[in-house]
Amino acid sequence: SSAKLKRKELADKYGITQMCVIPFEAGVLEFGRADDVAKWEKAPNPPLLPKGEMRQGFENLGASYAMFWAKDGDKFHVIADYVTESRKEALKLARGDDETFCSRSREVNLDANGDGPVATAFKTGKEVILTDPSKMKRAALAEEFGLASFHFVPTQTGVLEYGIPKTAFLSGDVLGASLKMRCDTAGASYALYWKEAEGKMVVAGVYSTPARQEALADMGKSGGFSDASKEYVLDANGDGPVGTVMKTQQPFYLQDATACATMKRSALTKEYGIKSICFVPTEGGVLEYGTTEKGCSTNWTCMEDARKVIMPKAELKQAFESGASHAILWSKQGDEWVVGASYVTPERVRALKAARGDDKSYTSESAAWKIDASGLGPVATAGRSGKDIVIEDPANEPSFKRADLAKEFNVGSCHFVPCRDGVLEYGIGRVV
Repeated sequence: SSAKLKRKELADKYGITQMCVIPFEAGVLEFGRADDVAKWEKAPNPPLLPKGEMRQGFENLGASYAMFWAKDGDKFHVIADYVTESRKEALKLARGDDETFCSRSREVNLDANGDGPVATAFKTGKEVILTDPSKMKRAALAEEFGLASFHFVPTQTGVLEYGIPKTAFLSGDVLGASLKMRCDTAGASYALYWKEAEGKMVVAGVYSTPARQEALADMGKSGGFSDASKEYVLDANGDGPVGTVMKTQQPFYLQDATACATMKRSALTKEYGIKSICFVPTEGGVLEYGTTEKGCSTNWTCMEDARKVIMPKAELKQAFESGASHAILWSKQGDEWVVGASYVTPERVRALKAARGDDKSYTSESAAWKIDASGLGPVATAGRSGKDIVIEDPANEPSFKRADLAKEFNVGSCHFVPCRDGVLEYGIGRVV
């Protein structure tokens, strides 16, 4: 009844005629109509979308769009779609129009009895991953809009499709933060990024923890397993761990890395004392990270040990594109928020070192803090509310308990973004 709606005046002001609210994850999803045409006779029953797969696509693989193909008789047609804002802006700039792969796909009907990826996913009940657009009816569209790979996820009433553009890959501070923070959260001693290029996988980024670097020095070795891996070029369609993850877009775990017969670098794993390795799909390639016999105290027993936290790559990308100089991932442990991972841009590290003469940073000093989960600070509030919080001048904000740290390290605006496994804080450092 609209009489019970506290926002009735607001609804009337904006012409909202009908509204539906349904439970959704940890909250409530509201949607409604703003016209009098074809009113709902009863609460609509939209198809259930596979949220886990959508999250995987957008947060981990760099998807730029998603669309839902509904089955209607012997045809499939698009009834819902979404394109990321950054993708729409890029297409607008490049093309000069508002067309997207989704908008053009709405003009297409697909044969439900055909052998295309949409029909195949629906008939088999299994996800179809396509890395060769020439095999689909919309091949010309895929080429026109620069798409590299596609995922088709079946549901009871249709198929969810999402895709990744050719330009999607990790680089710069997003790559640096992904490698370093992955080691932080998983207790790994090294991480590297395999980037796909023309059907081949090459190492495009590496990181080793300070403890691992010290252990390598004691062993009389320079570079280590990560750097030695740069000499390898792997087949993106091969049967080794990297190729398998690239093909299936599913994580792969080696409990004993030295015992993997399909891994071309098996001799290196023995030489450098690699224990366990986890491989996960990511934008434009595969992220590999592992534990070692020396310079590492972590002992994984299963994949879950290695993947307790999923890095918020979309949020990290937004942060560094906005000019962030540091990032902190706060993890909730019991009744407290603690620093689970952090990253400082190389430029900021050099600037602080030159100005201060030490290796301290806002992130290193924040690591000593434990924040009350029931408190009113920005980390706790963002975690509870699920809403972004921005403090424009943290050094002079009375309610910000780390104001003195922000002043000491000349931190400008601070952003607190809730994500799947915690709260991402990032800030823009002023000149030191």
